[in-house]
Amino acid sequence: MRKETKKKVIRQEKFQNKMFNYRTLRLALQKFGNEFEAVEPRINEELLVLKNLGVLDGIFQLKDIVDGVRADMSVDTEPATGILAGSYVAYALGIESCNPLETGAELNPLDFKLPLWLTIRYDNDVRNQVVDWLKGHDFEVSTYLGQPMLKLDGIRVAIQRVVK
Repeated sequence: MRKETKKKVIRQEKFQNKMFNYRTLRLALQKFGNEFEAVEPRINEELLVLKNLGVLDGIFQLKDIVDGVRADMSVDTEPATGILAGSYVAYALGIESCNPLETGAELNPLDFKLPLWLTIRYDNDVRNQVVDWLKGHDFEVSTYLGQPMLKLDGIRVAIQRVVK
């Protein structure tokens, strides 16, 4: 790679990381309100770990998917059941619906390891419809041990069902 091209790629990555941080912190400010200042260092720590793992793109893709399913199908992930339960970033982005401050369950950002395998859960009645929605929107979905797996940039997401 030429020196100029490499510098351009590095500038683009820095800009993208700043945009991810800005979007996350803006959403966190809305979600946490008066408690934002107390959780901002923790959010920054999670973002740094995710950036260093190279999975921020995948996390934001997952955010867009959860938002799309919520908008198109009026269904949400089951609260506090996935691997991201207790993540301040996941809560701020709307991937997880339970506030870690209220549940007392905090995810240690150092627990994130590569390969990053995440789990999100939907109610049993709609899980297969969510998988069909993903396929209909050209996301790469395969099966692993009988469960649908979503392949995103740097992460794999198991789409599990919750039977109530």
